[in-house]
Amino acid sequence: MAHEIAKLLLEHAGTFLERQEAIQSALYLGMQLHEIEQYLDWLDTIRPRQDGDQEASA
Repeated sequence: MAHEIAKLLLEHAGTFLERQEAIQSALYLGMQLHEIEQYLDWLDTIRPRQDGDQEASA
């Protein structure tokens, strides 16, 4: 159950700061760092990137 809550927090984190807080919460809820990384990588592949998240190419 804790992992499902952690995944919801990670999924709904939109900004860098929200994602940072979600990662800390997921770790507190017992989710392993490699699991968090895998889940965030998976989320990044299925979600379209938003304009604010893209790196500057200049």
